[in-house]
Amino acid sequence: MTSLLSSLCPVKKYAIERSFVPLVTSSESFVVSYDEYPRPLIRLFNSNCCQVMCLYLPSFLVDMCYSCDLDSFIFLSTTSLYKLNPSIGKIEFINDYHLLKENRSMSSICSTNDQRLFILYRFGEYLDTYPRGKRIWKRRHLCDSISEDIFLIRSSKDDSFLLALLIVEWNGIWRVDIFSPSLQKLHTGFRFNGWTRDTWLSEWSSHKCWFVGSIHRLMINTKGQSINIKTDQLDSDISNITWIININNDQVKMIVTRGQKMLTFLK
Repeated sequence: MTSLLSSLCPVKKYAIERSFVPLVTSSESFVVSYDEYPRPLIRLFNSNCCQVMCLYLPSFLVDMCYSCDLDSFIFLSTTSLYKLNPSIGKIEFINDYHLLKENRSMSSICSTNDQRLFILYRFGEYLDTYPRGKRIWKRRHLCDSISEDIFLIRSSKDDSFLLALLIVEWNGIWRVDIFSPSLQKLHTGFRFNGWTRDTWLSEWSSHKCWFVGSIHRLMINTKGQSINIKTDQLDSDISNITWIININNDQVKMIVTRGQKMLTFLK
């Protein structure tokens, strides 16, 4: 991936507002970015690097993903789920999902290729699915200790998908634990420190996942172990990386990076 990034050239840049959660996500043909201020604003870009839509969300965003099964981008606030189908062109409230309990807020979401959304509640207290399944996982099912919190969840995109949970220990040490689709822990990731709130598991596949922070860069493999990269191979301002895939030959068609003030398209 690093050699691919270094071989690409920027073809377009957009000035954007800084977001507390540096989110970028993509489908096969569209990329979505998010500005938090002065109002929660979703920006939709097509594969020609053109901004085709700007839509306001009813509430601030904490996470988002793309669901192939729903053919929509899914937006997560602390209390509600929304979707955006680019062909429809409007943000719709998902009214058949309700919070597990009152005064519980949601914090992270990912989609899987078995037609599920996994929804993480604040501090990893609960992990739920949409459509709702028979089981709700609790933190004690997922963590090694009661002194650990779950910060974020992401999934792979291949047929035998894996789930990655970003765990923070009581002393501020982080790790990435890898789970099967049935939430059986497969690997406990290596431990690292020096992270901040803008740590983000920005992209996950069967081969690698990107962590992006203000200081460090890590690539994590499917066993939760670090793959070393040179920090000078990435712009220090980058806070997210995503890509659009040419589905016919399964080659990367475009990579999009988000910095504090800039969205950059590379080909």
